[in-house]
Amino acid sequence: MTVINTNINANIARDAIGRNDRAMATSMERLSTGLRINSAKDDAAGLAIANRMAGQISGLNMAARNANDGMSMIQTVEGATKEVGNMLVRMRELAVQSASGTYSDSDRAALDLEFDQLRSEITRIQEKTTWNNQALMDGGKTVNIQLGASSGQTMAVAFADWSVEDAKVYGTAAAETKESAVIVLKDLSATGTEHVTIGNLKFTASANVTAAQLHSAFAEITDGIADATALSTINGKSAVSTYGAFSFVNSATSFDYIVGGSSGATTFTSTKSGDQTDLVISSDAAAGTATGTITQGIATKVDSISIHNAAGAGAAITSLDAAITGVTAEQAKYGAYLSRLQYASDNISNVATNLDQSRSRIQDADYAVETTALARTQIISQASTAMLAQANQAKQTVLSLLR
Repeated sequence: MTVINTNINANIARDAIGRNDRAMATSMERLSTGLRINSAKDDAAGLAIANRMAGQISGLNMAARNANDGMSMIQTVEGATKEVGNMLVRMRELAVQSASGTYSDSDRAALDLEFDQLRSEITRIQEKTTWNNQALMDGGKTVNIQLGASSGQTMAVAFADWSVEDAKVYGTAAAETKESAVIVLKDLSATGTEHVTIGNLKFTASANVTAAQLHSAFAEITDGIADATALSTINGKSAVSTYGAFSFVNSATSFDYIVGGSSGATTFTSTKSGDQTDLVISSDAAAGTATGTITQGIATKVDSISIHNAAGAGAAITSLDAAITGVTAEQAKYGAYLSRLQYASDNISNVATNLDQSRSRIQDADYAVETTALARTQIISQASTAMLAQANQAKQTVLSLLR
């Protein structure tokens, strides 16, 4: 049938040109952006998967940075820990030196000065070691390092309390040894608030003592380790009241002891607020006179050990051995954290790389495929345009029928 109003061949060619133009535009867009999926119409499911993977990749890359930051944090504490260990070794060396009978009390006092300074430096390091303004060695804390792209994928890093009182770090104190002293109290008529300091032991009349009870001072103290020392006057007074209340303070470690009693009492007992020393004073048969015995344990914890005498130095050696063992164990824990974080960082980077490759297969354009498609669509575009021209030209033959 020969018709003019409807040119089927031209319509077919026109539709083919439209479809081919869209395919060619898609290929050009993919080649221009490098992406196979440029909008949801290209691949809705693929777009959702690719976007989810992109979020995971971004999170994993940040987790790898977190791991590296965690290693820097731990290395900061581990470096401080190393110096603490070095100081403990030096303190032990001083204790061994002080324990020798070849040194006098004045020599030991000089050794004890350095010993105390090293302990103070340990405390300063414990209080001042920080990373990103966080104190990591003071009081003990746990830091959770995010090592994954999802919630809850953390690693807990526990930092110990490095204060010298902490037995968990510095080990259990050695068994205490004892030293004794005898106190003789005499009732005199002098008045005034009295106190006496012997070594690092300080005796002070407590606030609730009446004026009448302040007629006293220590008359004689016999130290079980040092030579007997007679004190004829203390603060201008010649004795301390037998009946009253007295505060016993170890000024080196701030342990407080209160001794209470009243006139006519046969026994004075102590109330301890520490765990180092006992004080019991009992009156004898004679009115106005009392004798008592102080039993002082030699400190064995790192916060209170001293090398001012041979016995204390011997106890300090044992305690420092325990402390060095404890510090080394804690340092080894930090080393284990660092090793774990290094492997975690490497694994995170590997997972991120593989996931990025998976996302690329879904979202990125394959240039070999797209250039082939572009060449095909360009050829088809030229051919279909020529066919449209031929279809239009074919209808002109109808004119010959009208001549």
